[in-house]
Amino acid sequence: MTKSCHGYDPKSLVEMPSLNLLLEPGNSLTLITLHRVVVFTISKTSSLTMFFPFTVIKRSLQFLFFVLFFFFFSDLMISDGSFCRVFLGNIHTCDSYVGQRTTKMVHEASNYIKRCMGGGEDDAILFCGSGTTAAIKKLQEVMGITVPSIMRDKVIKCLSNEERWVVFVGPYEHHSNLLSWRQSLAEVVEIGLNEDGLIDIEALKQQLELFKYRNRPFLGTFSACSNVTGIQSNTREIAKLMHQYGGFVCFDFAASGPYVAMDMKSGEIDGYDGMFLGPHKFIGGPGSPGILLMSKALYQLGNSPPSTCGGGTVDYVNGFDEKEMRRVWQANPLVLDIYIVLIKKRKVQERDNKDTLYLSDIEERENGGTPQIIQMIRAALAFWVKEYIGYEVIAKQEKSYIQQALNRLLPNQNIKVLGNTSSHTKRQAILSFLIYSTTNSAPISNQEDELFMWGETGNKRDKPLHGPFVATLLNDLFGIQARGGCACAGPYGHCLLGIDQTQSLAIREAIKKVFLLCTQRPPLGLKYYNIDYVHNHYKYDAIENALTFSKRLRYLILQGYVGAKPGHTRVGFPYYMSNEEFEYIVAALEFVAMYGQRFLPLYHFDLRTGNWTFKNKALTKDTCDDGIPVLDLATAFQAINTDREKDKIDARKKDNSSIVLKYASYLESAKRIAALLPKFPSQRRFQEDTRVELYFRV
Repeated sequence: MTKSCHGYDPKSLVEMPSLNLLLEPGNSLTLITLHRVVVFTISKTSSLTMFFPFTVIKRSLQFLFFVLFFFFFSDLMISDGSFCRVFLGNIHTCDSYVGQRTTKMVHEASNYIKRCMGGGEDDAILFCGSGTTAAIKKLQEVMGITVPSIMRDKVIKCLSNEERWVVFVGPYEHHSNLLSWRQSLAEVVEIGLNEDGLIDIEALKQQLELFKYRNRPFLGTFSACSNVTGIQSNTREIAKLMHQYGGFVCFDFAASGPYVAMDMKSGEIDGYDGMFLGPHKFIGGPGSPGILLMSKALYQLGNSPPSTCGGGTVDYVNGFDEKEMRRVWQANPLVLDIYIVLIKKRKVQERDNKDTLYLSDIEERENGGTPQIIQMIRAALAFWVKEYIGYEVIAKQEKSYIQQALNRLLPNQNIKVLGNTSSHTKRQAILSFLIYSTTNSAPISNQEDELFMWGETGNKRDKPLHGPFVATLLNDLFGIQARGGCACAGPYGHCLLGIDQTQSLAIREAIKKVFLLCTQRPPLGLKYYNIDYVHNHYKYDAIENALTFSKRLRYLILQGYVGAKPGHTRVGFPYYMSNEEFEYIVAALEFVAMYGQRFLPLYHFDLRTGNWTFKNKALTKDTCDDGIPVLDLATAFQAINTDREKDKIDARKKDNSSIVLKYASYLESAKRIAALLPKFPSQRRFQEDTRVELYFRV
């Protein structure tokens, strides 16, 4: 039986003995997810086997729900029909059975996750509300560098340079690992990309040299993996470099945490000082809180009160203020003796003569209030599922999928995969891409049984389709869930789409001047908002002509036309995806690359929100505005709906061959619809006062 990288058996729940009551040898659970049957069997050796007969497995495993339900819910019903939580108690008391039971399970879950992440005695693990964002914010709080935004400038003026942290961030950070640092008391230094599209290690080294002798504390916080392109960072090399210069280093594992091994290696030259991630992205993890695993050396609050004062963070509180406490101690030496004993036992933090005695253990003092008990245990179970499957299995499957996808999509002239696509670059099975429209093409092939391509190839690339439109089309035609936009990584999107720093700053300056100079609605005289001009020419004279540019932007910005922003589309190929699903998704991408622009007339584009919605009313007319035969079109759409309704009824009875036929029918139905649509639809017209020329095709 294999061992994890941390030395224990990942396929056994001995690390969480409270759960062994349910998962005894011989027990079997058959769980029905949305589209797949999952069978869990506990063998006589306490190992667990899983098999997935068909289709996609949803991340929210009902197996984990049943485990939590077993421990915390009674089978008795209250009169109003709700379940009675007879086994759930608070962790701030062990005087009752439910308190003892709950506290034990929470501690086991916390310690299990900590070991899975390679944490040790010198590290503290904290559970933080809303995913990775909350975990990063918690780190800033315990470092003492976060204040309300309205107080930031005032506080910074009171700090000397030696007191301000310097924080280095990477080029493809999620907004959570960038904007919150910008709004903290730290000075943020952004490291760019090198020629290979990776973190520029040489640039980081140069910046570290600049701060080497300035006697300032500094921290590097980088994404372990881009959530846009899936490109992985060389975390060990970065950690080693940061430590050589005497700094701390943390990594954001939100994108890669569910798939890769994580080992803190705290105290080692190439170890980490902090890791944050959101277990809600793990298979079985939705609903679980964010996690911060940090070196205790990063905890800067010391003897100060914790970041959040409240229940469970204190050992002693009374109703006296400081002056009254001094009088009480002088009158009653016994009270002072008790306080001194607590200090010697290191159970509390000494706060001069203040009345409140806070706990010294970081994990306890930073866990104020009633924690997310069920969610924490669910996170531990999600880690257990990952440990059982094994990192090698996950890596092998995802590497196969991403390489196959690149081999299929890169030669397609209508598809541009963003980021470094070299086979030597380590990456997760994540793809972000642009799909370009074309201005002319060859005829459609007459072959009826082709699954992937149908012979139509554009030979002149035009503007790309809007990322959210591509995602909407994948959803409506094929039921494929993708994401359009910038994926909460705007600065990285600037680089991928060719918007350099000069252009970005110029646009920002222009927008800033719009809000400063324009207070009234402009006359209806705006002709166009040309983003192509911004990309190709603006960098040379943008600063000088910012006011002119702002006049063009004036109406759009003041009216809130969010849809003018460019963006891409993102899909992923997780390890638990079947081969049939993988082939189906890639074929759907190839279909949209060839025929996507044909569907533009069927959708309404809201320039204010950037949303694309299907024109249901168009099917009630005799013909569409573009001369499309509505009856034939409605019949083709009805064929897709009929196939899907049939699949819902007998989804559990299908084998792999029928799955292939089902996917082929979806693709064939989409092809029939495309054949009814114009090859090159006319450019969409906006209202006269909002006529714009965008970066993407509409």
